Amino acid sequence: MTPGPDTWGTRLGDAVRAALTRGDREAARHLARHGDGQARDLAREFAFMVRGLGFTLQVLLGLLLKLPVPGPAAEADLLRLLARLLKGLQGGAVDAGADAGPPATAPAPLAQACLQALATAQARFSSEQARLADAVVAALAAGPVSPVLRLLDDKDRDYLALHDPMVRFMADSFAWVLRHHGESGLLDFHLATAEGQRAGFEKWEQMPAAEFAATTAFLLKQHMGQVQVLEDDQRFTIHQSPCGSGGRLQREGAYDPARAGGQALPFVEHAGPLTFGAPRMPVYCTHCAIWNGSATLRWFGRAQWVFEQPARADGGCTMHIYKRREDAPADYTRRVALPAGKEPT
Repeated sequence: MTPGPDTWGTRLGDAVRAALTRGDREAARHLARHGDGQARDLAREFAFMVRGLGFTLQVLLGLLLKLPVPGPAAEADLLRLLARLLKGLQGGAVDAGADAGPPATAPAPLAQACLQALATAQARFSSEQARLADAVVAALAAGPVSPVLRLLDDKDRDYLALHDPMVRFMADSFAWVLRHHGESGLLDFHLATAEGQRAGFEKWEQMPAAEFAATTAFLLKQHMGQVQVLEDDQRFTIHQSPCGSGGRLQREGAYDPARAGGQALPFVEHAGPLTFGAPRMPVYCTHCAIWNGSATLRWFGRAQWVFEQPARADGGCTMHIYKRREDAPADYTRRVALPAGKEPT
C-alpha cells in the first residue's frame, strides 16, 4: 500500500520508534531493513539530504569566490565563515558567537579545504550511519528496547553533526552577501544559486502534485523539524513546527545579538521578493522565497511552493502545493515576482 499524506511527515527512525512503542518489534525490524516507501532503509535514511546539502554547498562556494570582495573587512568576514564551515565539517563544535579572528590564509584555498573536508565527512557519515543501522537491527533481536532507542538517538545526533554546519554555512553565506552587497546583491546571489541547481527544480516540475508533495515533505522532515501534511480537493498543506532549518536557527538564537554575539544573523529589512512581500525576513529564509518562488515563476510560470506566514517567530512555517497551477493565489505570485528586467543569471 502506498503511504498516504498522513505518514509523509514521519521520519523512518521515528516510525521505528513508534513500532517499538506499540510492541511491534517485527514491524520495527522490517522498517529498519526495508524502509518506509520513502527512505530505502535505516542506513540511508538521511542520504538524500546529505547529498543535496553537499551539492548546494559546492554551488555556494563557487559563487562566493566569484563575487567581488569589497575591502579587507569583507574578506575577513568571508574567511571567518569559511573557517567556521571547515571546523564544522571536521567535526569540531562551532560556536557561532565566538570570534577568534580570521585565519591566516586566502578564501580560495580555504574553500578548497572545505570541499575536501566535505568529501571526507560524507564518506565517514555513510559508514557511521550504516554501522549504527546494523547495530539497531542487531539490538532489535537482542531483547530490551532501551538500547535500540539509544542507538536511534545516536544516529540522529551523528546526522545533525553534519547537517547543522552546512545549514549554518548557507545562512552565513546569505548574511555575508547581504552585508557586503546589499539586498539587490542577495537577490542576484539567490537567483544564481537557484540556476546552479535548476536540474532539480525541473525534475520537480515534471512530477504529479501528489508525488511532488510527498517529495517535498521528505525533504523538509530531513531537516529534523516536525512536519504534518494535510490534503484537500485543491492543495496539499505542509505544516512545520518548527522548520528544521530556518526555524531552528531562530529558536536557537542565531538572530539574537544577546545570544549570538557579533555573529548574529541579519534580517532583510525591506518588503520585496526576498521577504515574500513581508516587511522583514530572516536572511536564511529568503532563499525559499527566491529558489522555490521567484525563480520557478520565471522558469515555469508558477511558484512551486506557496508560503503562508513564512518564518513565524515561533520557528513555524506553512506552505501549500496546489494540484492545479491555476489555483495558486495571484497575490502570492505578485509578492514573489521579480522586478521587471530581472532575469535569473
